[in-house]
Amino acid sequence: MISIKNMDTYSLLNYSDYLENVSCLAVMNFHFSYRCEMAKKIENCRYITNFFNYFVLMYCTFKIDNKITEIVVMLLFGLIYCFFLCILYLGINHYFLPTLKIAALRLRINEYMAGVVLVGVANSTPDLLVNLSPVRQESLTFNIAMASALTIICLSGGAVCFIRPFRMNGHSIFRDLLFLLLTIELVRLLINIKHITALVKGILVLTIYPIYLLINVADILLQRFTINKLRKEIEILRHSPSSQQHDLRLADKIILLNGFEEDEDIQIRESKLLRQKTFQAGFFVTPKQLSRHKEVDVEANRTILHNKANPKNLFLFSEFFRSINPIDPEQWYLSGKCARIALVAKVPVTFMLQLLIPFVDFQKVKHGWSKLLNCIQIVLTPFVLVTLVETMFARNYFNWHNIIQVNFSVWSLMVTLPLAIIVFWHSRTDIPPWYHSVYSLLTISTVIIFCWICAWEMDALISIIGIVFNLSPSYMSITFNAVSAATADFISYGHLAQHGYGKMAFGAVVGGSVFNMVVNVGIEFVMQKKVDSHGQVVLFGGEGETIYIFLVLTITTTMWWCLTFNFLARRSAGVFLWCLFILFLIYSTAIEFEWVHGFEDNPHIHPVAE
Repeated sequence: MISIKNMDTYSLLNYSDYLENVSCLAVMNFHFSYRCEMAKKIENCRYITNFFNYFVLMYCTFKIDNKITEIVVMLLFGLIYCFFLCILYLGINHYFLPTLKIAALRLRINEYMAGVVLVGVANSTPDLLVNLSPVRQESLTFNIAMASALTIICLSGGAVCFIRPFRMNGHSIFRDLLFLLLTIELVRLLINIKHITALVKGILVLTIYPIYLLINVADILLQRFTINKLRKEIEILRHSPSSQQHDLRLADKIILLNGFEEDEDIQIRESKLLRQKTFQAGFFVTPKQLSRHKEVDVEANRTILHNKANPKNLFLFSEFFRSINPIDPEQWYLSGKCARIALVAKVPVTFMLQLLIPFVDFQKVKHGWSKLLNCIQIVLTPFVLVTLVETMFARNYFNWHNIIQVNFSVWSLMVTLPLAIIVFWHSRTDIPPWYHSVYSLLTISTVIIFCWICAWEMDALISIIGIVFNLSPSYMSITFNAVSAATADFISYGHLAQHGYGKMAFGAVVGGSVFNMVVNVGIEFVMQKKVDSHGQVVLFGGEGETIYIFLVLTITTTMWWCLTFNFLARRSAGVFLWCLFILFLIYSTAIEFEWVHGFEDNPHIHPVAE
């Protein structure tokens, strides 16, 4: 332990060993007059921040010298947080989810499996990347993974159940919840076993997810085999002599077949929300569905404006300007004053996303194809993505911001420029080309990278705000940081539920939690970044026991109400999950302020011998 009581300011700021080991969050423990120098000297401040060094911005640019000014700047950081949240909301709702629906349709997997594999993994990937980033270097991975699973199941799962009713895939929900419980218990067991190496532990944990996927695939294959078998049996029974017993067998098989076919079905449906007032009932009563989402005619939407007699570049520029218009004229016309203010406030984010992210949606005319814009995006989008990633890893700061790096991105022009010219020469304006779906890969990659950047920045902002208000990093990581990290999931799952994809959303809630738990903990075991004095990987501690108890309680009670409601999602189930999460927040806050003791073994109060 380094003694710094008798050091003067000069020796403290130039003591390299001290500055290399101190956390940037400790800057706010110094007096205001020293914080600017410390923010510049401490290497960790460059390490945990991303595009913006918020500590230099606070104490060198804004020159904060008192607590009131510091709190005012936190309000500014709150607005910056809302800016990143807006990018998440628009990017996920308008670009990400329509593309994932197309991917599910192309892969010919059912709605639940699409949620588990595509939506769950895609939504969990940014959180995985943030967990590997320096901003989480002092956090305990297993604690974060459990808090993330608890937050997503309670908040997102509760929202999916509350928004609209749907019939669950009963056996799949139970199987996946048990897989999540298995992962949690296996990790706790491996933490307590000391004689197995961390590498072997990591391999054991990482093996769970391939097994989980294989069982899901085998379940789909068995389900399709059963459907074909039932169809043959029903066809035979229909041509057999009728009797009371015969008709009962036929009716049972038809009902069973309809249930399997409903679970197997996946369609691109109209994004038309249900009517708000379904019938006179209370707030907690599950509403009846008065209107159903119609299936979209994908091919008709693609060819509706096509005419071979049209010129290839008909309305080229007018279509381009309409595509990059950040305010939809129809939406503007139908909106009130408050909605129009919101539309204007979103203009910078909307314009940026429209310019950078290819739009592919089978529900739209021409599937969202805009010839000139899409050709520009072939060049512009990869250039911007490579620039952002290169800048993140270069960490070349000037004052409070990162300097943009284009060393590698300029080389992408050698590939993308000829490709854009070829696409422009080959394609038409009145119909998308046959390879238009390939743009989906670029859309998914772009949104994931944007979500990664936003999640990193939001995590850093939440940590700073927590320290300013004297909240411990461990408490922030399992509450506000967990909620912030789950924001993207909440947005996407709520959007899916609103538009009739409840099975996909709930599958992503559970499947994404399994992926997040397995991959984050497994990689932490393998990389061995955080080890104690005995060489054991540190994953669990502090509030871990409290999170574990609430998470196990959430999993078991979710299985219980699924059985009680016969696997029909109800509003009361969503309210129950929300109440459970609120109870967790209240208890965690009580522990933070030492009103109650947590479930961990180490007592806070030690008896004093007389």
